[in-house]
Amino acid sequence: MGSFERILDAPEGMFRSKGKSFTQRANNSMKNMYLIFVQQKNLMEKNPENLMKAMGYFEFFYMEQLRKKQKSIKKFKETWPDINFSTKKDIKSLYSLNQARKTMRESMGLTLSDDVQVALERYMTMYNFLKKAEKKKIKLTLLEKNLKKQSTRFKKNLNNLKKNVKLKNEKRIDEKEFNKNSKKNIKSAKQSLKLLSSIDPKTDKFYGTISKMFEKTTDNLANLNLTIDSIDLITAVLTDVEKDFIKKQYIQSMENIKVESLPEKDQQILASISMGMKLQKKEKKELLQNSVLNLDNNNFQVDEYIDEIEENGFEFKSVNMTFDNIVNMKKWAMKDWAESWRGSLPAEIKDTDGNLIEFTQENIEDIKAQLAMNTFNDMIDVTSDLKESFGDNIKEIAEAVQAAGGFNLDSWLNQDFSITLNNYSRLVGNNWGIEINDFKDLTRAVNETEGTNMTPEEYAQQWESANHWGDSDVSWGEITRGVDLIDQVGSFDAASIAKELETDLQQVADTIAQAAAVGVSTDLEAAAQGLGFGSFADAVAAYNAQYGTSYTAEEAAAALGN
Repeated sequence: MGSFERILDAPEGMFRSKGKSFTQRANNSMKNMYLIFVQQKNLMEKNPENLMKAMGYFEFFYMEQLRKKQKSIKKFKETWPDINFSTKKDIKSLYSLNQARKTMRESMGLTLSDDVQVALERYMTMYNFLKKAEKKKIKLTLLEKNLKKQSTRFKKNLNNLKKNVKLKNEKRIDEKEFNKNSKKNIKSAKQSLKLLSSIDPKTDKFYGTISKMFEKTTDNLANLNLTIDSIDLITAVLTDVEKDFIKKQYIQSMENIKVESLPEKDQQILASISMGMKLQKKEKKELLQNSVLNLDNNNFQVDEYIDEIEENGFEFKSVNMTFDNIVNMKKWAMKDWAESWRGSLPAEIKDTDGNLIEFTQENIEDIKAQLAMNTFNDMIDVTSDLKESFGDNIKEIAEAVQAAGGFNLDSWLNQDFSITLNNYSRLVGNNWGIEINDFKDLTRAVNETEGTNMTPEEYAQQWESANHWGDSDVSWGEITRGVDLIDQVGSFDAASIAKELETDLQQVADTIAQAAAVGVSTDLEAAAQGLGFGSFADAVAAYNAQYGTSYTAEEAAAALGN
């Protein structure tokens, strides 16, 4: 986890405010990072440069967390394994945050042992570089949007399952917690795969193969290392194949950017980042090849799955070679070894007389241009990979920020409604994929869309008193406050507060549904427990009894947008 070291310097342009003390910068970093990672997470594809800056902010935030939790770290070292709940909670939080920091550092070709100033310099150089890109919006069809949405959900649950397996493998969670989390992740992942296999005839067969691989993975859940290897293989297949049909809503065009026009120092930093990214890719490919060997040696039959994927018209290049179990491989002939090779072969570079073929200057320029474009694309794509690879850490980041800020219920209940509207407006902007910083921006967007001419004050007054279209017969103002609460404190705490305030179930349901409508997902099981129920199914049963409905748990979840 490292040890606390005060960060004294920051690259130019990282902070707008004049405060230069570590504490001031750490506090600013917390707010800015939360805005980008959590409140505007749906804008990362449009503005990948902001992700780079957020990673720099995270360095300050993490160091501040280490400073605040020094006593817990000391107590953990002195009293292990007899540690209290509070200490355990702090250490678990730091561990998760450090894993996110590790992923961020590695994306820039760095490790946790590299100097923080080198990391900050690379993040800000990438921010300035990516900011120059021309952003182009692609209009996606409903089918393409649905495919992208369900794929994101499946990968999120796949990452969560891997995280859970790793925690069990490292003895950080007990059997009961492991089984509970795994059951939840597997159920959600299978639901997404079921939908993915019936969205588009062009991709249904591919996701059918992924479903078989996932089923085989969950059958071997007791073998933790094998499970991690199989999840890594599925992730590699998805990364390699989906890029041909999962379309981005925004693309970053680097056509008009000339590297030679950048300052020499920036060119050197970008070259270092590019080299680091290539080494990371090479290392990941080698690790994946080791995973394939382990899987094949345990009868996972990787070659059959890859053959099926390729027979259905999809190309998977990340695995160079498939294997058999070790006993059979000892009997392989030359033909068997040749057939096991799946990688590309070197292009012919000699003529029939054995002479080297010489490239013209035009050939060389073409190759250099292609390599440059590939490097640019790799740098842009790393933001997408990053979002998915540490997406499961976003929850811990949000919780850590909320805990660091210290949520005050009395203050929240008495805050001016304009603050709630500003918070809600940013959520709407995040969900719409446009930058909305406050209620004034939202009012302007609504006026342009609806052809109205309201002032923010008029719209706010109408908003607070108008009836919400749900069934709870409460105002938009009350529903908006509830959505803001879920976003700030999370599902369990928001539901606990709702129970304390004696909020009826219908208002809770309408609030959760409206939260989903602006991109704020609710953990329904956690919310149910916060309301005092044993499970979400119990909460649904209580709702049915109170309102005379007959929802199943699955139908209720769908109605709530989850």
